This record gives sequence, C-alpha cells and structure tokens, in this order.
Amino acid sequence: MAASDEWEIQYLTESGWVIGGYKLDCGDQKNDAQPEGAVMWVRRHVIVGKLGAPSSMRVNDSRSNLIQDVETINALLLKYGEPQFGV
Repeated sequence: MAASDEWEIQYLTESGWVIGGYKLDCGDQKNDAQPEGAVMWVRRHVIVGKLGAPSSMRVNDSRSNLIQDVETINALLLKYGEPQFGV
C-alpha cells in the first residue's frame, strides 16, 4: 500500500494549459474532462511508498497528441511551456 497515490491530467489548448481531472490523497477529485480545442494531454501520476522515503517516490509522466498538426502543438508549447502540476 502506498503512502500517497495522486494523479493529474492537463490539456494544452489555444489559451494555455487546462486541468482536465485529478485525484488527490485528501479525497479531492475531479473526473477527467477534455476541454474543447485541446491539442495534447499530459498526465502525471505520483506514488510515494509506505515508508515515505524519497527513494520510494515514483513520478510517471505520459503524454499524447490529440491532433496531427505537430507545428501547432510545438508553437503552443513554445508559447506556454510545460504544464505546472499540483501533484
């Protein structure tokens, strides 16, 4: 059993990064919902082992493009940078 198991998904849109959904250890959660106009998503999943030691922490980031226009995605990444996760 993990001491902490949280995740968050953010979507890149023309207006910047938008939180799609999350689950926090404190019980707060939001079901994932893809915003209109999203061009890609990034998900961060953080697990801290039972002992809570830094060596027991795993951070898994995954991402996927939602459109095939790589130039648009790259331009938005240059404009807004990488998402700032709360987990």
